[in-house]
Amino acid sequence: MMNLGIQMKQYSRLVPCLWCGISVFLTTRLNATPDYFELPPIRYSETASEDTVAELMKSDWTAPSGEPKAFLRALLHQLGISEESQVLVFSKTSLQTGLITQKNPRAIYFSPDAYVGWIPGGKVEIIIEDEKLGPVFYIVSPPYGDQKTKFVRATDSCLVCHATSRTESVPGVFIRSVIPDENAHARLSEGTTLVTDATPLKDRWGGWYVTGSSDDPHLGNRWSVDESPIEPARSNLKNLNQQIDTSKYLTPRSDIVALMVLEHQCQIHNLLTKAKYGFRRAEHFQKSINPDQQIGAEGSMTRKSAEQSAQEIVCALLFENEVELGGDGVEGSEEFTKVLRTFAPVTRTGKSLTDLRLFQRLFRYKCSYMIYSKAFKSLPPLVKEAVLKRLREKTGDRKSERVRAVLAETVSGF
Repeated sequence: MMNLGIQMKQYSRLVPCLWCGISVFLTTRLNATPDYFELPPIRYSETASEDTVAELMKSDWTAPSGEPKAFLRALLHQLGISEESQVLVFSKTSLQTGLITQKNPRAIYFSPDAYVGWIPGGKVEIIIEDEKLGPVFYIVSPPYGDQKTKFVRATDSCLVCHATSRTESVPGVFIRSVIPDENAHARLSEGTTLVTDATPLKDRWGGWYVTGSSDDPHLGNRWSVDESPIEPARSNLKNLNQQIDTSKYLTPRSDIVALMVLEHQCQIHNLLTKAKYGFRRAEHFQKSINPDQQIGAEGSMTRKSAEQSAQEIVCALLFENEVELGGDGVEGSEEFTKVLRTFAPVTRTGKSLTDLRLFQRLFRYKCSYMIYSKAFKSLPPLVKEAVLKRLREKTGDRKSERVRAVLAETVSGF
C-alpha cells in the first residue's frame, strides 16, 4: 500500500502501464519461482482472508456517497482507525503518481492492526491484519453516482514491492525517505533510506510533510529545486495551512510523533509476520521429514524457528537499536497523543506502554505497545511462549523493573 509511506503494490496489476518497465518486472516475477509463502502450508494468495475488510464486504454496510471525506471518515470508523493518526507524504512513491503533488499529498492513517492510504481524487488503499495470513491488501473504489463501493483484494501484483528484503521477505509494510524534486519525483540517484527505529532523524522524512518540532534536523517539508541538494534542517510547523489546502484532508497536520510511531510499528509488524510464516513452514517440513518428532521438541526445526524469531522480535520490542533523540527531543500534537493512548491497555495506576517520553527516546517504557496487536496475539503458541520467556529474562534486572511491572499487569501469560 505504501512504499515511502507504505506504497501499495496492487496498482501494478490495476495500472500496469503506469511506469515504463513495470509490466516487464511483473512478468519476470510471475515466471520466477514462487515465493515460499505462496507454497504449502501458507498459500497466501489462494487462501481466503477472514480480516475486518473481508467481513465488511460480506455485511450490508452502506458507505456514504458524495463528499469524499465523508466516505473516508466512515471507512476509518469501520476499521477502528482515528483520523488523528494522519500523516502526509508528497513524493510520487505510490502508483497513483498522477494524483500526488506537493499540493495534493497522500494521507496515511493507521492503528496497530490496519493502514489506510488515500489521495484526494483517488482510490483508497488498505492493508489489514489477518490472523492466519498477516497483512492483506485491498483497493477500494468509493461510491460514485449509481456505482456502489467496490472492494478488491490485491494478491500477487501487490507483493512486487511489499514482499521483498525491505519487508523481511514476507507480505509487509515499510517507510522510506527520499530526496524529491520540484515535481515530487524521487531522485533515486541520491539514494533512499529504509526508516526504522535505528535511523537518525537527519535521514528521515524526505518526501514527507512534518508538523510538530524536533531538536534534531530532518529532511521533511522540502524538496530539491534545480537539482540542488537538501540539507537536514529543523522545522516547527503547527499545521500545514500555508503549505496545502488542508480542507481536503481530515486534519491539517502530519504529526511528527505519529510518523515515528508508524515507522516503529511497520518494523515490528514485519518481524511478527516473518515469525508466523517461518514457524508454519518449519512445522510443515518437520511433519514431512520427521513425523514422529514432537512439535517444539528440543533441537527440532520448530523449536529453532521459534527461538530465532523470539530473539529478533524481543530486540525490536525493547527498542534495542533505537537512535537517541538529541537536545529537547521532539514534540507532536495532543490530538495524536490521545489516540495513541488507545493502542494499549492502561494499568490500575495509569501506566501504559504508549506513554511518551519524547526526549532521548520516543516512549517512556522501552517495550513496544505492539505486544497487544492482533499480529502478536495470533503468533503460533510456541513462538509467543519463546518471546515472553525472553522478555522476562531481558526485563529481569532493576533497570527494567517498571517495564516488567506494566507487562506483568497487562500481558496475558507474562
